[in-house]
Formats: sequence, C-alpha cells, structure tokens
Amino acid sequence: MKSFLLLLGLIVIAIGFAGKAMLPGRNESFSFLQGGLALGGAFLICFFFLRNSYWHGMIGSGIVALLGFCRSVVNAPNWLKWLQQAPPKTPATPILELAVAILCLIYLIKVIQLLLTEKTRRLLENDNTTKKS
Repeated sequence: MKSFLLLLGLIVIAIGFAGKAMLPGRNESFSFLQGGLALGGAFLICFFFLRNSYWHGMIGSGIVALLGFCRSVVNAPNWLKWLQQAPPKTPATPILELAVAILCLIYLIKVIQLLLTEKTRRLLENDNTTKKS
C-alpha cells in the first residue's frame, strides 16, 4: 500500500505536467498543473506520514483520494463533450482528469477495504481476549 501511494502521487504529478504540455492557454495550463501538483503533493505528504504514523497516513490519504475523486468527477460533462467531438479534437485533458478520477477511486476503495479489515481484526482480537478472561 505504501508503494502504491508513492506511485499514485508521482503519477498524478506527471498527469499535471502532461496536461500543462497539452493545453495551449497559459492560465488554463498552469491551473491544470497546479491541480496536479496539489493533489499529487498531498499524496506524497501522506506517504511520508505513513512512515511514522501508519493509520494517520492511510486515513489522510483516503480523504485526499475522496477529494481528488470528487473534484475530477465534477468535470464529467466535459468528458462526454470531448468524446463526441469531430476528429480534429481539442487537447485530451478531460481524459487525463478521468484517469485521475479512476486512480483516486481505486485508491479510495483500497483504503476502505484496509480500514474494514483492521476493524474486523480488532473485533476478533477483542473477542479472543474477553473469552480468555
């Protein structure tokens, strides 16, 4: 999970740079890069939290993944508009946003599974200690 978080942060930053390279407008391209750096940087910060406090880093990265997914899904109408365009298409930044949304959703599901597994483990451990006493 740690390596997946590190890889996710680096991929999101790379997607931000790819979006900057694709977009022709200066303001639009820098805002895309800023979003990629902010989200990818937040994932990297959570990765460094994992080293000292595992659960704080996991919960924090799950919240960041939820925010990243929600922010990317807001542009869902743009994905459909881009797919319906005629062959000389505009830059593929909606597809990059879709990739970020999918990656964040996958990571969010993994964090939720991890938290549920830990809850089950603690409940079983608690049952075992109460039966022994």
